[in-house]
Amino acid sequence: MPYFDKTSGKYRATKMINGKRKNKMFKSKSEAKRWEAQQTEGSWSAVQPNLVSVSLLEWSVEYLEYSKQRHTPKTYLEEKVPAFNRLFEAIPNTTPVTDLTVTACLKILTLRAQDVSGNAANKDRKNLAAAWTWGTKYLGMPRDNPFVAVDRFPSDQQARYMPPESDFWKVYEVARPKDQVFLLTLLHTGARRSELLRLTWDDINLDTGMIRLWTRKRANGSLEFDWLWLTSRLHDALQKHYEQRISEHVFCRSDGTPYKWRQHLMKILCKRAGVKHFTFHGIRHLLASKMAQKGVDIPNIRDILRHTNSMTTTRYIHRLGITKNVLEDVFGQPES
Repeated sequence: MPYFDKTSGKYRATKMINGKRKNKMFKSKSEAKRWEAQQTEGSWSAVQPNLVSVSLLEWSVEYLEYSKQRHTPKTYLEEKVPAFNRLFEAIPNTTPVTDLTVTACLKILTLRAQDVSGNAANKDRKNLAAAWTWGTKYLGMPRDNPFVAVDRFPSDQQARYMPPESDFWKVYEVARPKDQVFLLTLLHTGARRSELLRLTWDDINLDTGMIRLWTRKRANGSLEFDWLWLTSRLHDALQKHYEQRISEHVFCRSDGTPYKWRQHLMKILCKRAGVKHFTFHGIRHLLASKMAQKGVDIPNIRDILRHTNSMTTTRYIHRLGITKNVLEDVFGQPES
């Protein structure tokens, strides 16, 4: 049954036959109903060279609906949606996808690189290319991906700021008790912000001393979990936090509703503590640094950070500048 799509201002017709789905947008509900009734297995298998291409807007609406369900809110709101918004600033959203050329994509991404950075252009290229690949599979869009055809832009490696441990504890001291538990959990587990914001008490077993962290940082976007041991200090902090719980969510507002972002917390706390601003992810870097400096091997660091392979962990440690100084071993000892 067709339904009105508020984003496009049109009626979306949907038909599924033998596991394949087709969608089409119409100005009126009657047109959408008529189109659905005309779709048959025979008509789909027949050669139809004059099919009307979906527009850029229709493609974006379909893909973003998928992305909202499959990706994290941060990825959806901070990467996927803005990438399409910038695309529509350069090209009318009524343009058929078949009219989007490699040249046009190159111009759009080049402007992004000039206005912001090569990294920013590459991020838009990645997100729009992924959306096109999805459209190829589910909307029958052309297989030639114009965004993939554009070469990656030169980009400077971004410095990863990792706070001194003393700065972390200064921030910890000025935080509210419940935020102290949040910060300590970040440091003692290496969890990502999104993993703690979705944490419920079902994910913490105080009897066995384990915590379950769920993540979407996988290729297919599905939620997966890993169990980690709690340190004794974190166990005690969570035990006290549990005794004062007001919600099934471990970290929540005073009314029991879960936090969604907490994007301003670190700016406020760092300013209050008088230290250079660092992020939640900077705390994850700090844990990686402490483990490497203590001589923890790569497989164990990988397991705690929950990377899917050791190469990711190796690159992670290397970029933080905490690999062993082998040159000191070569030249640091005076000759006898």
